[in-house]
Order: sequence, then structure tokens, then C-alpha cells
Amino acid sequence: MLSIRLLLLGQIAAFWPVWYWYTQRMLDGSDEPWGILALITVLILVMRKGPWSAPSAQVVVISSVITAIYAASYGGLPPLFRGVLAVVALSFLLSSICYGRTVHAGIFGLMIVSLPLIASLQFYGGFPIRVITAFVSSHLLGLFGYDVHPQGTLLYWLGEVIAVDAPCAGIKMLWTGLYLNFTLAAWRELGFFTTWLSTSFTLFSVFIGNIIRATLLIFTESGIVNAPDMAHQAIGIIVFAIVAFGVLGFHQFNKGRAICAI
Repeated sequence: MLSIRLLLLGQIAAFWPVWYWYTQRMLDGSDEPWGILALITVLILVMRKGPWSAPSAQVVVISSVITAIYAASYGGLPPLFRGVLAVVALSFLLSSICYGRTVHAGIFGLMIVSLPLIASLQFYGGFPIRVITAFVSSHLLGLFGYDVHPQGTLLYWLGEVIAVDAPCAGIKMLWTGLYLNFTLAAWRELGFFTTWLSTSFTLFSVFIGNIIRATLLIFTESGIVNAPDMAHQAIGIIVFAIVAFGVLGFHQFNKGRAICAI
């Protein structure tokens, strides 16, 4: 047991620049500190497993190779990419030590979403997602007889311009949905294939839910439907609740099905 802990601590220590960057990123206000919740969840999940066992030779090799790649490319990689390498290496090690698997998809996913990703996803993915959301929402509204024309992230209706703004990209809904999905997968010790299915379902549900939310908000923001100011937040909460229940329902439906570990 002591040798296993020393191995794990050594792996963590090897990535100390990542943890320093991680702490700064969480404290300087440049990103949402939600990743700490995912890290705490991983800690709780691995601590409840026992007894720990020595990692397989295959995992030791994989983790060592990833660490070597990290060291060799340290000067040329952005901090976030170095962070990805660090959590991937640790995911393999924790999966083998705590679960006897090459990789536990739930733990792997939680480690990935523990990184400060939200600001980066918003910056790089927010605009194209908003464009797609505006395009699909305009066609949905057309089915109800509203002649809405999309142009980028803007929607034109009866001389009015309605913007699909940054929150409408649904990045925070995406993070929360994935966190819920990976937590359930890790808690129920689902296999790789089952977790892949649940993750795909979660991504699809968030995408559809975000489009529905944006479409409903167009009714309130354009004045088609008179609604109080709180309607904006209420619609978001209700839609996410539906998505979350959908993810929970999918996991319940697949409970005990296709549990194939790697």
C-alpha cells in the first residue's frame, strides 16, 4: 500500500507546474472554479474504493509515456494542453489502482472536466454554437408561422433584432451535464462502452435543450409573449432540469446493461 501511495504521489508531484497554473486560474477570476467540484468528486470516489491494488504494467507504461510527452513538449504546449496530459496520466493510474481497469471512463471524464475549461470552450466554441443555435431556432419558429431570418448570431423578426448572446451557447449547461453524467458513470462503475453511450446521449440532450431554451427565450425577448424578467432565468432552469432528468433516466435505463470494462 505504501509503494502504491508513493507511486501516486510521485506522479502528482511530476506535474506540479500544472497544479500551480490550475490554482492561479481558479483564483484569478479568468475562469469559473467549477472544476474543483469535479476534483472533489474524484477524491471521494477513489477514497471509497478499497483495497487499492498495484497498477498493471501496461498502465505504468502508458502513464510513463504520457509523462515523458509532457516533459518533452513542456515549452511548446499551452498550459491547458499540459493540464490535459497531466489529468489523463493520472486517470489511467487511478483507474488501475482503484478499479483494476486500464481506464475508468467515468473517472477519466471527471478528470477532464475538472480542468478550467469553461472560458476556453466559450471563447473557441461559443460563437459557432450560437450560429447553429440561431439557425435552427429560426427554422423552428418558422414552423409556427413566425418569419424569422438568421444572420450569424442575430435573428431578424418584424424589424427587430434579437441577439443569441454568449450564455445562449449553453457552455455551462454542457459542463454541468457532463459532470452529472461522469459522476453517475463513476459511481455505478459503468464500463467504457456504456459511458460512451451515456456521454453521447448527454451531448445530444444538451444540444437539443439549448436550442429549445434559445427558441423559447426568443418569444419572451421579442415581446411575442409578455413575461416577467425572471422568465429568462426560469426557462433556463426548467430546460436544464429536463435535460438532467433525461440523463438520469438514461443511466437508470442502462443500469446493469453492457458493463464492459477496459
